[in-house]
Amino acid sequence: MAEAKQDLDLGRQETSGGTLKLVVIIMVTVLVMMGAAGGAWYLLAGGEPAAEDKPAAVAKLPHIYRALEPALLGNIDGPGRVRFVQVEVVMATRDPKVLVAVDEHTPVIRNDLIMLLSGKTYEQLNTAEGKERTRREMLDAIRSVLEDRTGNPGIESIYFTSFVMQ
Repeated sequence: MAEAKQDLDLGRQETSGGTLKLVVIIMVTVLVMMGAAGGAWYLLAGGEPAAEDKPAAVAKLPHIYRALEPALLGNIDGPGRVRFVQVEVVMATRDPKVLVAVDEHTPVIRNDLIMLLSGKTYEQLNTAEGKERTRREMLDAIRSVLEDRTGNPGIESIYFTSFVMQ
């Protein structure tokens, strides 16, 4: 009878050890499956956000406007005499750091814009298309200065708030 009791105790020990092994195997299997599911979700969801998604966060910020003061004044060639053009420009960006760069490089920006305006003729600036072309050229000039000096063109758009020719 003592031998039978020992056999029963050995059976319990073997069963306990087998149960423990089974629980460990099940837990490891569940963890591996969860890891595989997480990896599949990561790959299917696109992984890390694309580089285009990051500027979208900046694009959601409100515009910040900054006037380029004082107004730009330049002489232009016109029929019969020299004429003048005075333009007030407001720049739009969404990044406050860009305005710091604009403040730092305002002399270069103003120089390039005045040179651009002075190279125009009355006929070029007298039409809506000519003003729009000049606006785009001025935007490109500002972006070029900022890109050269800071590596970030930063300005999204510019607007004429006053445009006077005499």
